[in-house]
Amino acid sequence: MQFPRRKFVQLSTLFLLGACGAQTATNTGSSTGQPTVSGKSKIVFWTMQLKPQFDAYMAGLISAFVKQNPNAEVEWVDVPWGEMENKILSSFAARTTPDVVNLNPQFATKLAEKKALVDMAIAASAEEQASYFPNIWKANQLEGVTFGLPWYVATDITIYNRDLFQKSGLDPNKPPKTFAELALASEQIKAKTGKYAFLLTMDGGQVLESMVQMGMNLFSNGSKAGFNDAAGKAAFEYWVNLFDKQLIPREILTEGHRKAVELYQAGEIAILLTGPQFLQMVSQNAPDIYKVTDVSTQITGVTGKKSAAVMNVVVPNSSSNPVNKDLAIKFALFLTNSQNQLEFSKVDNSLPSTIKTAADPYFAKLGDKANVLDRARVISASQLPQSEVLIPPVKDLEKLRKIIYEELQLAMLKEKPTDQAIASAAERWNSLS
Repeated sequence: MQFPRRKFVQLSTLFLLGACGAQTATNTGSSTGQPTVSGKSKIVFWTMQLKPQFDAYMAGLISAFVKQNPNAEVEWVDVPWGEMENKILSSFAARTTPDVVNLNPQFATKLAEKKALVDMAIAASAEEQASYFPNIWKANQLEGVTFGLPWYVATDITIYNRDLFQKSGLDPNKPPKTFAELALASEQIKAKTGKYAFLLTMDGGQVLESMVQMGMNLFSNGSKAGFNDAAGKAAFEYWVNLFDKQLIPREILTEGHRKAVELYQAGEIAILLTGPQFLQMVSQNAPDIYKVTDVSTQITGVTGKKSAAVMNVVVPNSSSNPVNKDLAIKFALFLTNSQNQLEFSKVDNSLPSTIKTAADPYFAKLGDKANVLDRARVISASQLPQSEVLIPPVKDLEKLRKIIYEELQLAMLKEKPTDQAIASAAERWNSLS
């Protein structure tokens, strides 16, 4: 299974780079909203790269839904990550849209801008809406419309090498909690071991999220740039200073998240800031590093904000069959209810978007034989009430991220003063909005 952190801050860069390839379940050109030969209403449900791991789970879930809704038939289609954008856009153009689709808030925003998705604030009851974490629910809102239901979630944690901490003279029981503490630890680790403390990359939203955590306001007066102020400049300066002091690898300019994982597995960086699912990869690829690996809470800034990446479920507004649309909404709510999210999470290392699920002992308690994977799951889940999508859905989000990163890189390379770089970023963004 793949997770949303890097992948679904923007669809085009794909989050989990090391996952296995997926198989497409059936022909994605299937017609939707049509009764079958038996007279039942068929809904077509698309997911993103969940096969084959979730075959048994989906079979059971669909069977349970049909049992509750005897007039329903559900066709599950699994689409590889890299193909979803083209397939869903093509389906809208050809008027063969699926009835329920697994996307993410950022890409779904493109469809929501065209009023192409059902407003779940209208479709779901107040009780159903209240079952989701409020901050996670807000991740699917644009201009007063709630265009999707939150499904599975990821919150980053701190994965760190206790051995490198000890060699650096740092307390391995007290990893950094803030970016300010991380900068100090970076200096000590580099001075004592010659290694880097960490690597965040710009292939996704993680660096931008860190700046929001440091106090940067992305927007003011609606969609106008809000980051050309003291807090925004301080966030820019944080990264410029680390780069200038050679406390972060130059790969921050060119490499993706995979490189950070590789460096951690090689023992070349002390801290990996990512989702807990990567622990399994470390255990398989670098067992010696895994033996000295520990976990802690997500590093944050002066705001105390914690980031979450969310995958959602949307219902296209294009069905001409009201009965079928109602059935699709019912299926989306069934898929994301508390019990089904608990079973989904147990198949692999994901977090739920529902409050009741996160309170289950599976997420809330550690057994006597708990290992680092168990601790990571509980730590990650404990952050859900305080976590949010720090880069909210907004028109031209990809352009904003690109503009800020380009100007930040120019400042890091000393091709522009920081003040000029951030002012230029604001000017470029405002010219688009």
